[in-house]
Amino acid sequence: MSDTGASGTFGTPRGRPLALVGALAALAGFAALQLAAFLIAGVFEYPLDDVYIHLAMAEGIVAGGYGVNPGEPASAASSVLYPVLLAAAPGTWVQRLLPLGWNLLAVAVCGALWGRALSRANLAAARGVALAALGPLALNMPGVAFTGMENGLHTALSLAVMFGLWRALQDNRVTWWFVAAAVLSPLFRFEGLALSLLSAGALALTGRSRLALWLAAGVVVPVLAFGGFLMSLGLSPVPGSILARVGFAATGSGAADRVFGQVLRNLAAPPGWLLSALVVLSLVLALGARGRTGLFLLVLAVAGMAHLLVAQIGWMHRHEHYAVVTLLSGIALSSAAMGSRLRAAAPALLFAACVASGAAFLPRLVTSYVWNTRTIHLQQTQMARFAREFFQVSVAVNDLGRVAWSNPSRVLDLWGLGSAEARAVRQASAEPPAGWAAPLAAAQDVRMAMIYDAWFATAAGPDWAPLAKLYLDGPHGPVGDTVVTFYAVGTENVVPMRTALDAFAPTLPAGARLERLPESAP
Repeated sequence: MSDTGASGTFGTPRGRPLALVGALAALAGFAALQLAAFLIAGVFEYPLDDVYIHLAMAEGIVAGGYGVNPGEPASAASSVLYPVLLAAAPGTWVQRLLPLGWNLLAVAVCGALWGRALSRANLAAARGVALAALGPLALNMPGVAFTGMENGLHTALSLAVMFGLWRALQDNRVTWWFVAAAVLSPLFRFEGLALSLLSAGALALTGRSRLALWLAAGVVVPVLAFGGFLMSLGLSPVPGSILARVGFAATGSGAADRVFGQVLRNLAAPPGWLLSALVVLSLVLALGARGRTGLFLLVLAVAGMAHLLVAQIGWMHRHEHYAVVTLLSGIALSSAAMGSRLRAAAPALLFAACVASGAAFLPRLVTSYVWNTRTIHLQQTQMARFAREFFQVSVAVNDLGRVAWSNPSRVLDLWGLGSAEARAVRQASAEPPAGWAAPLAAAQDVRMAMIYDAWFATAAGPDWAPLAKLYLDGPHGPVGDTVVTFYAVGTENVVPMRTALDAFAPTLPAGARLERLPESAP
């Protein structure tokens, strides 16, 4: 069975119209989302502080290091390669727009590949066009690109791996782009290891053991090399961004308990239900399919299952995106190779899955996440302005990215993405000792802190004086807290910081409000 000719895939006349419809639908959704967010915030902004972490890491790479502070190694980025793609013109507006540009490309490619997958399905022309237009929106392609993170690029690479595996199994052709996508995918998101290695396993099961071994080595060696690089810097082989978020370094629970807890959290969310349903559907279809088509679907199902077991669901629905899109696209791609009953049922299954996906992803996107740009602008961006323009000293924060990017002063990340020491103390026990941040701040000559008291009030040292609170007023997206407390670290910094805060307060935009605290405030 060929992926060329009448199959309507990869450059064939039948595949092109649906690919174009899919790309245009994805781009239109992305443009509409950006416009809505701009009108809400009044400025262009990303909806996640994490984008700026990667921009700050890119600055560090260009400067010859690896971290957000000069001379202090840190693995604050969740991706190996994404900071490299953001390294042009560090600290400038050009660099700031690079995540937007890469995600514009990613959303178009994802939409086009979805359309090409549909060209294999048993669809009438009108149904094919409708699904090609509906799918990118229902599958949250614009919403994931909107985050500005690497997840959209990872989804595009996952789709390329899927297409490459299909061709390898059906035509016995292993293309260069399949190998490239399999190797690159884990370097954008480590979750890509599952699909890439399972694809190598599928090649081995079809009699190409030597090729499978080389592919597996090509997938694993760069990841291991990156871990070795981190260790050479005195860091954990697992990036700090992963350790800080998922808590693998936390004590008090075994590996089995952590995996079980992660599965329960994943299954508690609607996107987790959706991914689980697609895994089950793929397994059922694999049992009813013939030969290599069944193996293809089995690979996709096990990759989706691996995500449910060890990866995350949620936080702007970006982590599970690649698995959902790849599974549903794989079902569409393989539907023509199934039995007559399954081929006949494919259109209804695809429409139902798109409706379910839209129900899982879109409500929170349009009612909550679209407000995140306003949130970042009125909170993290204003904190960054104060640190760069009004009180230019080393600072401790709990949200690293916006304050660290394009900031020549040192930034201590109390959450631990950019500071292994802070992460170790925070995760050492359920309740770290009072004042635990003070020694870390002293070691880095930190002069002020801007933190959520709800998270880190007990971490403050005895010589940390709370001087003001920054309030986020009005509607907003998900945020750790709507109030940030500004501390002077050390009595010698109280007077100059108060002066800086007096100059800063009148410059705040509407929706952000600074209230000075009395000098006797505890």
